[in-house]
Amino acid sequence: MTVRDIDASGAREAAGGQVEDAGSLGSIRQEGRRVARAAGLMGLLTLLSRILGLARDVGQAAVLGTGMAADAFTLAFVVPNILRRLFGESTVSAALVPTFTSTLVKRGGRESSKLGSRVLTFSALCLSALSILGILAAPLLVALFAPGFGEVPGKALLSTQLLRFLFPYILFVGTAAVVMGMLNSARHFLTPSLGPVLFNLLALAGLFALPAVWRADAPVWPYSAGILAGGVAQLLVQLPALRRNGLSLRPDFGFRDSEFRSVLRLAVPALVGLVAAEFNVLVDQMVASLLEEGSVAALSYGNRIMQFPLGIFAVASATALLPTLSRQAAAGRLPEARKTLGYATLGLAALLVPATLFTSVLGRQSVAVLLSRGAFGADSVDLTASALTFYSVGLVFYGGVKITAPVFYAMRDTKTPAMIGMASMGLNIVLNVALSWLFITTGWARPLAGVALATSLSSAANLVALRIAMRRRLGPGIGAPARAWAAVPVASGACLWLLFAIRPWVDSLCEGGTLPGLAALACAALASLALFLIVLVAAGGRGTVSLLKLVFGRGGKAVA
Repeated sequence: MTVRDIDASGAREAAGGQVEDAGSLGSIRQEGRRVARAAGLMGLLTLLSRILGLARDVGQAAVLGTGMAADAFTLAFVVPNILRRLFGESTVSAALVPTFTSTLVKRGGRESSKLGSRVLTFSALCLSALSILGILAAPLLVALFAPGFGEVPGKALLSTQLLRFLFPYILFVGTAAVVMGMLNSARHFLTPSLGPVLFNLLALAGLFALPAVWRADAPVWPYSAGILAGGVAQLLVQLPALRRNGLSLRPDFGFRDSEFRSVLRLAVPALVGLVAAEFNVLVDQMVASLLEEGSVAALSYGNRIMQFPLGIFAVASATALLPTLSRQAAAGRLPEARKTLGYATLGLAALLVPATLFTSVLGRQSVAVLLSRGAFGADSVDLTASALTFYSVGLVFYGGVKITAPVFYAMRDTKTPAMIGMASMGLNIVLNVALSWLFITTGWARPLAGVALATSLSSAANLVALRIAMRRRLGPGIGAPARAWAAVPVASGACLWLLFAIRPWVDSLCEGGTLPGLAALACAALASLALFLIVLVAAGGRGTVSLLKLVFGRGGKAVA
């Protein structure tokens, strides 16, 4: 099956209300192949987007470094970006997709379009009001979330101006997230995945092309304009795909509709949990603003590099899993949903554990090769590498949360993840202060490393709590073979041995320039991943072989 076939099948399911019903779900293997195909398609486009995003980070580091403009932009973009995730894609995943999928399966494209129109209208109204409030309250937000900025002349003012300029971003990407949720529910993943690609292209244009004609003296402004244009593009690129999939949108104020109220009932507790998760990011920024200069930007750079494998593997898998889990839940086939998650977790671990080991051993080299140029000097490299190393400790846990929460959303339970998220937020705040103080007093690492490690540890606690709650709800279930999981530590040991063995070779090539360094890092990443998988298969038995065929082969004949 080709990409065109996948999109065509999604269109046939939604066109004219002729969609598959819950009973037409395939077996575990068939649904696994479908999820793998969708995750693979999204993974490829996400890879392209992440490469462009990495180029954007490299350009931003070269132009802005970790100085005042970089810190100001980071805060100005973080605040609306967090609100975008809260009121956009995260709430859509938790509330809209399960309800919309159920409506699409049971009542067809016409009724599901009405539901989507009402959600979009409501979201646009809320996001517009939020944008206006954010513009008016920008000085208060800067003072609240970056109290240390006021000590540097002009830093708080620049942050306020940039924040006001970027706040409308949440309106465009928030409404784009609703459209994405509708398309994903119809199992159309191609067009929504193109949005981030366009976003990064326009952001790069703002960074490198726009200053030639506007504000060359202050490149942070044309860069911000490119960011804003990218948000608009993410919405516009998806609209034509709705009609091709038998869906349509128009203003609809029927907010008393029972299904719309069902979305709101799911959204409110989900929003509480998401506020907790995103508040962690703001707490990180607040603590970092009180540390040495450049900590806010360095923390962001380290997080962005860590997000590279996470976005390719975990986010793509979670997005592709949710429609299948929602269909299984609608059909009352919860044990199958549990088994689907079990195999997805092992497959994700097979990809993220090697990524964690790679960044732990070669993280500084990666930062130096990717970002060390222009205003990004040796101290910036040290700061960012310290954040990256300790963020990477939690890479597997971040991914696990991404694919576990959709199980609760598919069962229309948003309260459990919300309560666990609140508890994790409290833990993160305590650990932020404690670990930063520990690193300041002991000198074991740069102080901002405590902020990154706190995030990793609180994410681990979040995942453990989610899995315990799921086990209580669904029972132990049948997941991936125990022998396959037992092979993970063995494969990790082999991967670490290889990375330490080749590190001197990587160091020598990284010192020779960007291209030799990139080639060395790419070879090291691929070699360590290959060795990990070879040992995993050798020690994990037939169950591991079948799993990897499903993950990488997309089910054999399932992929052309």
